[in-house]
Amino acid sequence: MTAILRTALLAALAAAAIPAVAAGQDTSSASLLRRIELLERANTDLEQRVRDVEALIRRAPSRDQQVAGSGDWRDISNWRRLRKGMKPDQVRALLGEPERVEGGDFMHWYWADAYVIFYSGKLDRWSEPR
Repeated sequence: MTAILRTALLAALAAAAIPAVAAGQDTSSASLLRRIELLERANTDLEQRVRDVEALIRRAPSRDQQVAGSGDWRDISNWRRLRKGMKPDQVRALLGEPERVEGGDFMHWYWADAYVIFYSGKLDRWSEPR
């Protein structure tokens, strides 16, 4: 019986000697604060990168930006690529030549059941084909 107790006591002492935290891990509050600071920096960096991408998306198309399209006004995907501020030549590249044009401060381009309206030489609004 004493041998069993001795064995149990030795097993308990051996188990107590094994560290609860793996080597290299530091559970001190300083370590946790450092990890929180690193995560906050990474989060701030990601938020800034998202803001930069959103700004690019909202940016008006530049004059030099090439717009590739099929020139087919019947293709709804061409209409979905229109953006406010586009120049007439960019719209023409996407939709092709209009069937009818009305000039003035507000220039209207018409196709069978669709139109685009330019104001001061820039795309202002449009209606896709049905």
